[in-house]
Amino acid sequence: MNAISAAPGALRLDRAPPRLDAEPDAERRTAARQRAGARAGPGDRGAELRISGVGKRFDDKEVLSAIDLAAAPGEFVAIVGRSGCGKSTLLRLALGLESVDRGTVLIDGRAPDAGGAASARFVFQEPRLLPWERVAANVALGAPRDRAAATRAAMAEAALAEVGLAGQGGERPAVLSGGQRQRVALARALVSRPRLLALDEPLGALDALTRIEMQELLERVWQAEGFTALLVTHDVAEAVALADRVLVMETGRIAHEERIDLPRPRRHGDAEGAAIERRILDRLLARRKS
Repeated sequence: MNAISAAPGALRLDRAPPRLDAEPDAERRTAARQRAGARAGPGDRGAELRISGVGKRFDDKEVLSAIDLAAAPGEFVAIVGRSGCGKSTLLRLALGLESVDRGTVLIDGRAPDAGGAASARFVFQEPRLLPWERVAANVALGAPRDRAAATRAAMAEAALAEVGLAGQGGERPAVLSGGQRQRVALARALVSRPRLLALDEPLGALDALTRIEMQELLERVWQAEGFTALLVTHDVAEAVALADRVLVMETGRIAHEERIDLPRPRRHGDAEGAAIERRILDRLLARRKS
């Protein structure tokens, strides 16, 4: 894997995965999405993600401890927490960009290095575009390598249209705004039609209004494409605006889960959403005071 293609790498597992039955949870989450106005169908095109008993150390510091996380096909899961709590490490483990020390990671029943991550893509905090290439060429880097050049170019143009940049494939990244560059990065991830999309604070550097526009774009694309989404963010409001579930991480473990059964498309400033944000913030702030 290189940083430009954002295709996950290898992951070694130290023991056989346990058999886990997620059907009841998957059915409940599908029903929640249907009540919220999302497109019907439990699989849409999304992958099932299973993280079981995962632990990770860097030198003598344990950064993740006994993590269990399940995402049903087509579900949108957000992870929030303070800096250094392990949320970005968890995201990288989920796609095989880091190896686990203990436990298992399965995407549709397969380890990332056994083909599970083939249909997964990663959107980073920064766009990571090639400045000497035009926008369409940057997006085409994410297209399947076994396709003809003309097909890859057509796929890139379609992905750019999906993120609101139709007709801008001939431009250089340098002339784009920060929000437009992040749209290009999203298009590069979407061009291969992933079944699992991991996002590591992709909107953190944007101004407030552009950030809201990008949140709305992400929600539309997710509903249209049906992939499973795993988002890491410091912004609790962003998590509530996008996710079916919000997981709160504290010092290397998942300490709290909040289900977000709000209508879609989500409305910023909605009173119900604000109440959920308050509960999550209270949890985060209470941890600091204790």
